[in-house]
Amino acid sequence: MADIKEYWDVRAKTAPAGSRTTNDIFLRKLEASVIGAELRAGQFSAEAAVLDVGCGDGQTLLTLAVQFPALRFHGIDFSQEMISSARDALSTQPESVRQRVSFALGDVRNLDAELGDRKFAAILSNRCLINLTSTNEQYGALRQIAGRLAPEGLYLGTENFIGGQNELNRLRNTMKLPEIAVRWHNLFFEEDEFMAKAPKIFQNVELIKFSSAYYYVTRVVYSSLCRLQGQQPDYEHPIHEVAMQLPPFGDFSPIKLIRARAWIEADRASI
Repeated sequence: MADIKEYWDVRAKTAPAGSRTTNDIFLRKLEASVIGAELRAGQFSAEAAVLDVGCGDGQTLLTLAVQFPALRFHGIDFSQEMISSARDALSTQPESVRQRVSFALGDVRNLDAELGDRKFAAILSNRCLINLTSTNEQYGALRQIAGRLAPEGLYLGTENFIGGQNELNRLRNTMKLPEIAVRWHNLFFEEDEFMAKAPKIFQNVELIKFSSAYYYVTRVVYSSLCRLQGQQPDYEHPIHEVAMQLPPFGDFSPIKLIRARAWIEADRASI
């Protein structure tokens, strides 16, 4: 993990503000929009606490904190440089936001060290668990998350899955586009394995293909146009903003939304 942590430390110091966790700034906006809709549907009580594990530079958490002035937010990340960036961003926010948001160094593999016995109404992860180096670590982290949720609390994770990645590359191949490889520091979940194991950790587990249309347009249609025109794709091209407004269809994106609920202990004992 040391080399992965170093990668994110360097990126926190060198990447432009707003793109430290991903070059695709509109993808991050789409993730925040989808998570925001789920939180809104959750109808949480006033001052309910939300945890963001692997919060990076805090941009998604701060976007949500502005949208939900009745909720409290806490973000953790294993990169000190990312936490420094998040705290810098927080310092520019109005006092009404600063009073409800905090950031701290923490590791999703050992939440007890940072959180003690705190429980949360909702826990978020955005492309965090794919930075762990084995499936054992990933499912161990999911158990850590489940243990920090209040009874029937909500877990929302936008994480990467290999089936969607393969479907995307299959479609790109038909358009004579090169394969998009999994990054060296990422380990994608496998959909069938996840849906076999996750219900033993959470209840009401769902995988939602929220970003499929976005990837179809930006990684296939737009990439094909760029190839025809001899241009390099640009993450800030307005087609990305248009694509994020489309309703999802198909399975052409590795990134899926995990929506799940914590077990009530009496029910968990029966599985």
